[in-house]
Amino acid sequence: MVIGLGIDLVEIDRVEAALLRWGNRLVEKLMDPAEADALPAEAPRRGLAVALAIAGKEAVSKAIGTGWSRGVQWRHVVVSPGPPAAARLEGRAGDVARSLGSAGTGRLTLDVEGNLVVAEFRLLS
Repeated sequence: MVIGLGIDLVEIDRVEAALLRWGNRLVEKLMDPAEADALPAEAPRRGLAVALAIAGKEAVSKAIGTGWSRGVQWRHVVVSPGPPAAARLEGRAGDVARSLGSAGTGRLTLDVEGNLVVAEFRLLS
């Protein structure tokens, strides 16, 4: 049963511009070391991979109803773009999901349409 639904859109070129400006500082804020190490090293694949992760993380934060508040941090949601795409909820994100009746599992869908990444996360009971 679906107990939460989150959807997000991310512009790939905006993520690429942010990576040019902030570099690894941006990645370190958003991702734990293992997640960051899995990113491609070279543009434009790196920009796309970060955009996929941001969209997935945002969709999860919406599905659990917190956004980036109540102790939920970017690093608490670990996105694997797949295929198949997957999201692992850790720390406070996992705690919130369990408080909603979920085992912390869900279904993540990531699609690329032109310059946009579209993410949908369904939090399951």
